[in-house]
Amino acid sequence: MTKYPKSKELIDIFISALNESFSSIEKSEVLRFEFNGLKYVAYFKCVSYAGAPYPLNTTRAQLPQREEFEKIETDERFLFIGYDVGNDVFVCWDPIKAKSRLNKKTYVSFFCRQNIQDSVTAGNVVEARLTNGDVYVLFKRCDIPRFFEMIEIHFPNLLEVEKNKDESDEDVSNSEIEGRLGNVNDDEMVKALVDEMLVAQKSHLTIVSECSNAFGSAYPGMLFKEWNDIVKKYCLSK
Repeated sequence: MTKYPKSKELIDIFISALNESFSSIEKSEVLRFEFNGLKYVAYFKCVSYAGAPYPLNTTRAQLPQREEFEKIETDERFLFIGYDVGNDVFVCWDPIKAKSRLNKKTYVSFFCRQNIQDSVTAGNVVEARLTNGDVYVLFKRCDIPRFFEMIEIHFPNLLEVEKNKDESDEDVSNSEIEGRLGNVNDDEMVKALVDEMLVAQKSHLTIVSECSNAFGSAYPGMLFKEWNDIVKKYCLSK
């Protein structure tokens, strides 16, 4: 059985590959550090199989609620980084979207794919996309410095948001603020679940029920009928 390191152990694994470009390193529940004069806060969780009803190739890491996240400053970049124990591979999701979802609910799932994790080799930072086009980046432990040298290339929205800190929450859609979701395409996690269940040829009612159960706390304003409507609209558009 695979032993999954806890967050603090993952911080030590990550730190073991840092070089002189990293400074002001502080460890707690999160890892605080600076790279090229920019402040970062990173939180780590292991990546593992997402579980039923997802196919075996679907993996995820879950970002929990933490009091520590309330202390993150607007000028600190937040990174949610997953770790694939078997492959010694790190996965980083869109920092702006991750920061916007901090403490939104008990757990927020961030998805990736096992076959892509398996394909990562030393010396290569791999950019991958979810079915809705959202980017995540994978890299071996030895390539941590290389990843940070290229982070704005993979996630150009970091620079866009930092140009106007008054709009640092611009990536949170109106539907999330109001507790409603108007379109499956507006939430990568909902879309990923619907797509996977369509591939698995699940019934329409099963898909709607799974969406309502899995994301009801994220969208408390949604009735079952509204979940049915947006899933139906999405399926008809494909």
